[in-house]
Amino acid sequence: MRSAMEIITGLDFSLKNSSVSLGKFDGIHIGHRFLLQEVAHQKDLVSTAFTFENRKGSPRIYTQEEKDFILQGLGIRREIIFPFNEKVKKMLPEEFIKQILVKQMDVKHICVGTDFRFGKNREGDIHMLERFQKRYGYTLTAVPKLTDENGIISSTRIRKLMDSGKISEVNRLLGSPYFMIGRVGHGNELGRKMNMPTANLLPKKDKKLLPNGVYATTVNIRGKQYNSVTNIGKKPTVGNYSVGVETYIIDFCGDIYGEEIQVFFHEFIRPERKFNSIEQLQCQLGQDKKEACIYHEKRQKAACIDI
Repeated sequence: MRSAMEIITGLDFSLKNSSVSLGKFDGIHIGHRFLLQEVAHQKDLVSTAFTFENRKGSPRIYTQEEKDFILQGLGIRREIIFPFNEKVKKMLPEEFIKQILVKQMDVKHICVGTDFRFGKNREGDIHMLERFQKRYGYTLTAVPKLTDENGIISSTRIRKLMDSGKISEVNRLLGSPYFMIGRVGHGNELGRKMNMPTANLLPKKDKKLLPNGVYATTVNIRGKQYNSVTNIGKKPTVGNYSVGVETYIIDFCGDIYGEEIQVFFHEFIRPERKFNSIEQLQCQLGQDKKEACIYHEKRQKAACIDI
């Protein structure tokens, strides 16, 4: 059972007894998770994730709603989404520590990466945070960048792996399967006509997607997980559509139109392609379902062995 997480936006707030990690947290990969779990384990303090509001730019691995879902699962009790306006941009590093972290948040513990920078012109760093510990009465944990045999684990690296379709490696670095949250809408109901009804999701514009293709997935509906197979793409066989996400939920029968679901991506099955006929497409969808079922059977057996 997930505890509710308080979400604070805007500049005007007053908090007590904060244990905080600060960062962008795009993707919330295993390096981020280490920081956040360290914050969550501080006794008698309120675990807090501090991030700046998303600015327009490259698509995000996770939308704000998806990040909230992960943070809550990691035991974070409070999230601050801080505006990044002109006043904040010009704020001197010590002023940020004194006014925001100490005065408004009553910070008692800070956990950041060793490369963390803040304040005007990014002049603040962990050395400054260390220098002001005694003056402002907080403790500090500085964590080096997490690395593996292929280098530093970062959101940039994960994005490149996503572009290459290396979903297993993406999931390893994220620490859990890449996923998306969306509300089920109506499609052209072609899947229903082929006896494979799908849940249709329209991705948000700022959501970074995996390459177009078919994937073995799982779906969370009303707190229960189901095996599924998902297509990301434009449905070239039947028309010219914008990129969408269609999920066939195996062994599920029910009306979920308008409901919010989570789709978790586990394994790449095949790239998207245009078929010569609806009959060819229908035959291939049956094969995709078989491939997904084989994968899910192996995954579930492996999970039983791990237990």
